[in-house]
Parts: sequence; structure tokens; C-alpha cells
Amino acid sequence: MCNRGAAKAPTVFQTSKSDITRGSNIIYVHPNSLVVHHKLIEIYGENETRPELEEDISIRGVILTPLVVSSLNNLLVSGKCRRAIAIKLGCPSVPVQYVDCASDIEEEAWVLSLNLNRDGKTNYQKMVEAQHWESHLKPLAKKNKAAIADYARKFLLSSDSTEIEPTDLDIQKVDVRNTVAKKLSMGAGPYSNSKQVYKQILTLQSEGKLVAAAALEKELNRSIDAAYKFVRNPNYSEAISILESGDVNTVGEAIAWVNSGERNPFRIYKQWDVYMFTEEARVPDCSLCGRIIDITNEFVVFGFRNMSTWRLKVVHLRPKNIRAELVADPETQRRQRIFSMMEKYSDVEPIATGLLSLLKLPSLTHQEVKFLDTIEFHYDEEAPEPKCSLLTVL
Repeated sequence: MCNRGAAKAPTVFQTSKSDITRGSNIIYVHPNSLVVHHKLIEIYGENETRPELEEDISIRGVILTPLVVSSLNNLLVSGKCRRAIAIKLGCPSVPVQYVDCASDIEEEAWVLSLNLNRDGKTNYQKMVEAQHWESHLKPLAKKNKAAIADYARKFLLSSDSTEIEPTDLDIQKVDVRNTVAKKLSMGAGPYSNSKQVYKQILTLQSEGKLVAAAALEKELNRSIDAAYKFVRNPNYSEAISILESGDVNTVGEAIAWVNSGERNPFRIYKQWDVYMFTEEARVPDCSLCGRIIDITNEFVVFGFRNMSTWRLKVVHLRPKNIRAELVADPETQRRQRIFSMMEKYSDVEPIATGLLSLLKLPSLTHQEVKFLDTIEFHYDEEAPEPKCSLLTVL
């Protein structure tokens, strides 16, 4: 059992291969006695956190899935996070199974196979995995059919994946890229794009441009497509220099600076502020006033009043195209009311949708204010009591 906040750390139990009953049997050892395989740390990081897994183990008070240890070097090849959580929660023991390994290469293959379907992996971690998979598969492409089939059976198909069958692998000629992409649940295109971004991250790291490398890694984890477009951008080198200078923190800000010639052109804009546009910059058929409803990597998104239909019109503008000045918000108090009502009626979809639309408008008409008052002061009184349905009775 695991005890959160144990007052005294439990004694470390030492184990050796002679203490293990191999096969399907499970033994229990102290988590501190397990040494993590260096590939697990290299791929997933030394201080990886899994909050949901920790909460589950804390609630259950026990680890249900056994950790896996290699028989070759007595190293943990699966269960790094479970081990760390067990130590944190004060678990006196964890379940362990051993796998037989004949070589260091085979041991690394178990690391990859057993961790292929772990939850919460980032795109960057997937690409680190992918390079290791490729390093194992490429030599096999030159070997005979029997060797390839044996590897596929033992490692490629030994993970928890139920989606890949032996027939999915071209045993006579291994298609390395497609095989690895499929194992990572990625299409061939996204995999190739991710790989190019990953190579750029490694290049930046080797050049000592660690700030830019970290920013690009963050962008890859956020969006493969956006990261790929960034590395293909003709102004990539200039944007990298801006990132390394520390003047901006994200890839999006660096590109925005390059495109606009300004230092972080988004910094002056805040969501829900109201701007008065010049007559020359007026959006066709819209009011001069617009409210900022979102800010993306490329655009400041405004909500305008369409003066023909009186409906909300959403417009995306680049900072360099915004010719307007910040003005006092005429709806400050009403916006606070709307925020409160959105929280109160978050489970009533028609009301929540209507309130969100009101929030995006630069100002409200008399009819819209009346609608707001009706919801705020009369909805609860006029809403009928829910009737018990026949199905509920039955």
C-alpha cells in the first residue's frame, strides 16, 4: 500500500536477479532498489510528471500494473513514473516483472516497445523515440526475412498496441519511415514534418542556441504543422536570432516581429479592450469601434457590429494593419455581469451562447440590454420546474 506524506522514509530493500522468479510471476520490491534505464531518462526526461497517474495511484493506494526490469543489467525498462510516484507517496513496495534480454540492443528495444503507448507523450518525445526505433529497424532492412520477422514479433508487436498486426509490416523489405510513423500513430506526412523540426532542434542545441531550441520544442508540442511552417519560413534564421536575444518567448512572437519589423507587436493588445478605428481603416459595413476577442500567433481578432445586419462580425487583423486607438470600454460593468451570468448558466447552452455573443460586441443595443436584464432577473422565476419523465419513473 502507498501512504501519502509518510513521516519516515521506508528502508531500501536490495534485490538481485537471483531473487526474481521469471515468467509471468510478479515479485514486490522497494522502489528505491530499482535503477532506471538511461534511455528512459533520455527520451522522457529525468523529472517527468504524470499528475493523473499519481492521483490514480494515490486514490487506489496500490500500483496495479507491474514495473518491468531487464534480466541483463537489472535496469528498469518500463515504469519510471510509477517508480517515482511510489517513492513520493511512500510505497514500501511495487510489483515487478522481469524480461529476458541477451544484449544491450535488445534491452533498449524493450524500453521502446514497452513504453510505446504510454499516456501524455509530447510530439518531441515521440520524435526522440522515433530515432531510436529507426536505429533498430534500419540494420534489419539489410538482414534476412527470418531475422526481421523475429524482431517484429518480439518488439514491434509486443507493445500494448492492438492496432498493428504482423501483416501491417512489410517483412521482406522494412519500410522504416512508415513502420515507425504507424507505431507512433502518425501519418507519414506529419511524421516527416516532425522529423525535420526535430533535426532543427538538435542543430540549435549543438550550436548552443538553447533558448531558441526550447521555444521550437514547445511549438512542436503545440502544433506539428505550425512548427514545420516555422522552420520552412524564409525568415527562420532571423526569427531564431530574435528568440536567442530573449526579447520574445515564443515562435509566434518571433515571426510576428520579423513580419512587422516591431518588437513583439502584440504586447500592447489585451483581450476585451475596445479600439476606435480611423475612418480609412474602417472594416466595410462595420462600426468604427471593435472589441478584441482573441489574440493568436499571427492576428489580433476583433468583434465588430455589422451596421447592416446589427449582428456580430469577427475580423482577423495583423498588428501592422491596425490603425486604431484604445478607448474607454463603455460596457465595463455589463461585461462583469455577463461573466457572472456565463458562470451561473454554463450548463444552459442557449443562454451561454447568447451571453458569449454579447461579450464579443463593442457595445450593446437597447434590445440586447433588455435581453440581458430578462435573463438576469427573470429567467429563474419563469423557468418551469422539470417534470419527472415516464422513463425516470420506470
